[in-house]
Amino acid sequence: MLVGRVQAFRKHTLFRVYNGRVSESPRRPTIALAGGGHANLYTLRRTGELVGRGFDVVLIDPAEHLHYSGMETGVLSGSHEPGENRIDIRCLVERGGGRFVRGRVAEVLYRERALVLEDGLIVPYDAVSFCVGSGTPARDGAIPVKPIANLERVRETLLAPVPDAPRVLVVGGGAAGCEVAANVVGLLRGGKMTLVEAEPDLLPTSPRAARRVMLERLRGPGVEVVLGQNANLQPGAAVLRDGTKIEADLVLAATGVSPPGLFRRSRLATGDDGALWVNRHLQSPNDAGIFGGGDAVAFRGARLPQFGVFAVRQGPVLYHNLQAVLWDEPLRPYKPQNHYLYVLDLGDGTGLAIYGPLTWRGRLALRIKHHIDKRFVKEFS
Repeated sequence: MLVGRVQAFRKHTLFRVYNGRVSESPRRPTIALAGGGHANLYTLRRTGELVGRGFDVVLIDPAEHLHYSGMETGVLSGSHEPGENRIDIRCLVERGGGRFVRGRVAEVLYRERALVLEDGLIVPYDAVSFCVGSGTPARDGAIPVKPIANLERVRETLLAPVPDAPRVLVVGGGAAGCEVAANVVGLLRGGKMTLVEAEPDLLPTSPRAARRVMLERLRGPGVEVVLGQNANLQPGAAVLRDGTKIEADLVLAATGVSPPGLFRRSRLATGDDGALWVNRHLQSPNDAGIFGGGDAVAFRGARLPQFGVFAVRQGPVLYHNLQAVLWDEPLRPYKPQNHYLYVLDLGDGTGLAIYGPLTWRGRLALRIKHHIDKRFVKEFS
């Protein structure tokens, strides 16, 4: 079915498919947003402006809501209500006069400027911005911490009535793994949690003071931190490099993120891990009309730190360049910031704030984080 639709597209005149409706060749240039992630939010909120300037706007995403990553561990711990961190991306695009297509892009026909969805629908574009995110590889029953919506399911599992206290294993001691582990500790109710990190220290890319604070937070009854050990996942367990087997009722994988195979499958230029290669304008070298931001792009061939602040600051650049490339106007460069603030929720009413080499732990740090996160979500409500 997919092959037939692609062949039909290549043989015949350009056509549109939106929510099952087919129309003739487009009269207005189409800006497609593949994924409603953080880097595309800025453009989504301005859909009405784009429509008023003569563009058609279409959002393609498998879900109607974006789970804002900054608040997800708060949902896990209970400091935020489930749903409090959701942004209605379908409403954003439709409120501005754009269209929402539920689906996921399976292939990019960049020579024909068309997106083939997993269900076979074909959506043509004149300019497209990819913000499809990345996922944590997991297998043998482990729950990946990304997509972050999985953490709501983790909370339900830990709070479910069970005869025995749960044993939780977190594999990965980077920022995501440590923050998840810190919030799991408060939900254990007498259970046991083990965190395994292959590097000799937690938060290996963070300042030494931050590593010390996190290690102190994860010390206590029922909590064990294993450093310098690779973990081979098995169903309900992990086997360490030294042969030790750690059994668990719940295994969480926080071993880094990988982009989808979409870009390699489409024969677009990628970084070493398959992320979409973009230049300083966040533009693909294969097609001037392809842009991208967030976790699934390799900026000038390299991956940026996996924090949402980078994707958010890419938003205005993408919004400008999607229009400029169609108007044949100068593109705007994206300049990653050298220092950035991020605050980890430690699950005990305090936050760990990190800015460059500076580290600060306290209740005020967490209050600042909550203020920033809630203001961000409200901006798109």
